[in-house]
Amino acid sequence: MKNLITLIVDDDISIQMLHKVMVGKSNISNQPLIFGNGQLALDYLKEKNISQQQYLVLLDINMPVLNGWGFLDAIQHSAIENQLLIVIVSSSVDGRDKVKASSYKQIIEFLEKPLKIDGCNAIKSLPEVASFFS
Repeated sequence: MKNLITLIVDDDISIQMLHKVMVGKSNISNQPLIFGNGQLALDYLKEKNISQQQYLVLLDINMPVLNGWGFLDAIQHSAIENQLLIVIVSSSVDGRDKVKASSYKQIIEFLEKPLKIDGCNAIKSLPEVASFFS
């Protein structure tokens, strides 16, 4: 089975813990990496810079320091842009956010916060990630 490293990027500690439990229970990842903002996640990814490694990023939009949109803008045309499969996990109900999300090729899904088991199972069944779980 191919290796897919999961990153949870959210500034809310209770959401971080809940999402960690959900991705564990759904067998997406038993050891997701957790980052409190987009800058910390971006720094990690640039530091690791392991070619061929794929990352599943569960990304919140509204965060301090570097929000989800800033993170997405920063990865465009970078060395890691094709290694990232991103699921927006947001409490935003603004339809404009979903439209904006569709303009980023790395975004494979847009889910409402908090992430639940059915959402995790939906992620696992997406064509872009299904091969990692078969």
